[in-house]
Amino acid sequence: MHRPKAVVFDLDGTVYLGDQPLPGAVAAIGRLMAAGTAVFFLSNNPTKTPSDYVRKLTHMGIAVRQEQVLTSGLILTEWLQAQQPVPTVFPIAEAAFCAMLAEAGIPVSTDPAHIDYVIASFDRTFAYPKLQTAFDAVRAGARLIATNPDKYCPVPGGGEPDAAAIIAAIEACADTSLAWCAGKPSPLAAQAVARRAGCALADCLMVGDRLETDIGMGATGMQTAVVLTGATTPALLAAWAGHPPTYVAADVAEVVAMIVD
Repeated sequence: MHRPKAVVFDLDGTVYLGDQPLPGAVAAIGRLMAAGTAVFFLSNNPTKTPSDYVRKLTHMGIAVRQEQVLTSGLILTEWLQAQQPVPTVFPIAEAAFCAMLAEAGIPVSTDPAHIDYVIASFDRTFAYPKLQTAFDAVRAGARLIATNPDKYCPVPGGGEPDAAAIIAAIEACADTSLAWCAGKPSPLAAQAVARRAGCALADCLMVGDRLETDIGMGATGMQTAVVLTGATTPALLAAWAGHPPTYVAADVAEVVAMIVD
């Protein structure tokens, strides 16, 4: 293994399932931190803030600072802040992401004539009036972007329709196409991690359980390791035609053993 300078962990399905840490994950991540490797956590779920994840990880026994946690919502918010002038957006999103936009001073509008970007996100409050505003805004010239491309969010016993469902609804009625997503596997997400780590993409290792998002980060130049504790099974991995993982491991503990030993 080309020893990475920074390791980026997906969360649900990789570090924990629901509210329970996966076997060996907490001790392994602690060992990696103690060895001096920079550790980050990256979630595509925009319905939680980095501080929410800090509380959850700390409760599980993983000592983490807020600057080590990135979400698709945070990455998109930072991108909006960097634009000049700062664009006006219409977010189809839940409270956590909307609050993040407000705190960052991003203008939000429901007037189609003033919307620069319609943001599709994981939104369990999605209803027809939101679709109508998105439809009108896109037809008035707004671009469609998204926090994340996930088809579903895993929950104990199943899943919940995620941002891909919102994206598809807007694309279908407004005759448009998604411009880009902020979360994994986008270059924007990879660059956000590398910038915080202060190293090249080739020196970052993305560890996760989803081929489409986590392992897709390999196309940005990152190393990737797929763990078989969540969405990916050996059969799915064998049929995967996308960017191949650099490493395959049973779990986080096995990945860390490859790095530290």
